[in-house]
Amino acid sequence: MLKRSLIVFLLVPTLMLAVQPGRPVHGIVMTTDELAMFSALDAPDTSVEKSKDGNGFIRALKSPFKAFGRLFGGKKKNDDGKLQRITEKDLRKFETVPARVVTDTKTTTETRSGTSSTTTVTKSSDYTIHFNSGRDLLNAGDVNGAITELSRAISLNSKSAEARNLLGVAYEAQGMRDRALESFKAAVKADKDNADYLNNYGFLLFKSNDFEEATKYLKRAAKLAPDNPRIWNNLGLAQCRRGKFDDAFESFAHAVGEFNGHLNIASQLLAHGYAKDAIKHLEIAQKMQPNSTDVLAKLVQLYQTTGRVSDAETARRSIIALQTSADVKK
Repeated sequence: MLKRSLIVFLLVPTLMLAVQPGRPVHGIVMTTDELAMFSALDAPDTSVEKSKDGNGFIRALKSPFKAFGRLFGGKKKNDDGKLQRITEKDLRKFETVPARVVTDTKTTTETRSGTSSTTTVTKSSDYTIHFNSGRDLLNAGDVNGAITELSRAISLNSKSAEARNLLGVAYEAQGMRDRALESFKAAVKADKDNADYLNNYGFLLFKSNDFEEATKYLKRAAKLAPDNPRIWNNLGLAQCRRGKFDDAFESFAHAVGEFNGHLNIASQLLAHGYAKDAIKHLEIAQKMQPNSTDVLAKLVQLYQTTGRVSDAETARRSIIALQTSADVKK
């Protein structure tokens, strides 16, 4: 459970809606308000968070990993209210700290004088101590301290995939993207069949705009963990950025089901300027759930934007009828 709770990139099941106001939609310029109609999906937990670059992230699933929220929501501050930043000089110091190598655990047997009883004393290895300390510091939001401890752990066990994975999380939290990528890549190399590490590396490649490589690693992760919705969601995002919208729909459907998959891909298509294709997916979703006023509202806006005035009026009347029926039943 502890290991799973620490996989940040994997565990934030986000659907990035790269909606850019003023982006042409088949020759039609949509306003900010028009695009906003498509930012709230009719899916479980649609709370919106803002990342550092301003892009909107919509959660497709509820995420229980609140302990890590502040790592990516903002840097920890010191007593003076200033952001704590870590420099390359600090990193060199952290990564060259001498440490005594202990293989795993050391057990000594002591015989008490005057008795026949034996006492066994077990000491955790230096690696385990530093790894656990780094993990706990990271969970508590002390990213600099976590980097120190995890770097020491790796100096004791250079083949530790879990330590390198967590170090990647810490580096990314400090905005050190290149070092984070190196750490995640090393984790994948050390444990090639770990879906969590593959997903973390793939998602960071996605954030670095290397969509082809991201897709490769996320596909491997999905194959190893076919029931993990977060991996499928990240794969869908990468496929959208490569223009593979049919593949992306399949990935979103794996992540949140067919109905919400249609809504997700419609939002992505609209963000990329494909209004007509977005309408097709929304129409399919509306047939699946005819009483969804949310889907109908999205269709009204898109029909109007693309000149389908009659269809917009029909959808609007359907919304009124549904609302009237709901009021009568109250």
